Amino acid sequence: MKTLKNNKTALKKFGLKAMLLGSLSLGLVSCDLSDDGNGGVVMIPIVIDGTELMNDIQSNREEALQTFTIDASLGGTLIGEQGTNLVFAPNNFQLSDGSPVSGSVTVELLEVFGKGDMALQRVATNGKNDQGEVETLISGGEVFIRADQNGEPVFPAAPFQLFVPNDTFDPEMQLFSVTEDCDTLDCEVVWEEDEAELMQGEGMGPDGTYVVGYTGFRETFGWTNLDRWAGYAGPKTLIYVDVPEGYNATNCSVYVSYDGEPALALLDIYDEGEGLFTEHYGQMPIGQEVHFIFMSKQNGSYIYAIQGTTIGEDHIEVIGTTQTSTEAELFALIEALP
Repeated sequence: MKTLKNNKTALKKFGLKAMLLGSLSLGLVSCDLSDDGNGGVVMIPIVIDGTELMNDIQSNREEALQTFTIDASLGGTLIGEQGTNLVFAPNNFQLSDGSPVSGSVTVELLEVFGKGDMALQRVATNGKNDQGEVETLISGGEVFIRADQNGEPVFPAAPFQLFVPNDTFDPEMQLFSVTEDCDTLDCEVVWEEDEAELMQGEGMGPDGTYVVGYTGFRETFGWTNLDRWAGYAGPKTLIYVDVPEGYNATNCSVYVSYDGEPALALLDIYDEGEGLFTEHYGQMPIGQEVHFIFMSKQNGSYIYAIQGTTIGEDHIEVIGTTQTSTEAELFALIEALP
């Protein structure tokens, strides 16, 4: 596997290094100029705050939570707005010490099905395989579940059933959880395959009619994703994204949306020295049609760019003109991607 340094050598060999250096040089023009007191000029780097974006990611997750109340002694089925079913048997809840729970329990459910929610809530389809390499997953739906009684967390006393609607059944779909056993809403989400079985099933839709989809059993609350590995054949490559001057891993998000697939990969590697975002192990298929998404939030508005392209060998995507929008406008633009 080529390192970043080796890939840069390859870029030069393919005639792309000049393009990269040109883009970086142009970016320097946006720095502030100040007099050093001796007639010289000092370049002052642009500093862009990332607090607003990071706060928004968490608040978007919190605001999307749906709240239900269930009698722990009786159990029952909870149905999310997008059709997720949570089926609890009677006496299916316990406290952290194993004590059984009776009475009313509050259950919260987050459903993340579309690319707009994936991007604005930073819940991408990055998965860690058996070799520890991060690859893109094809998602059938992502959910987060938590429960409490009078503010005290409660947990499953026995496996509960999870149903996610889908018109077609893909036997390669599996259940995934967050890699670091993080069961809180503020996790940095990277998925890892579970051993739990996923089957074709039937559940109740939000309108009260029965629908088909995937069903499985979960023993814990927290994050769950229904996925399969993208498994693209053919040559693959590392990709690089050159974002506007002043942006880095602390103040923006960079995604790759796979055209025609429910897959949104987060570029979570940032090289400080080169000023480039990239991915982990060169798993991007050459010839894949994609849209790059750059986004930040400053002074109440989203700053973004969405650029469609076809991946080439040692691909460098230079984010050009950015625009501003409201959250609703950006959500609609991302949801409209192929």
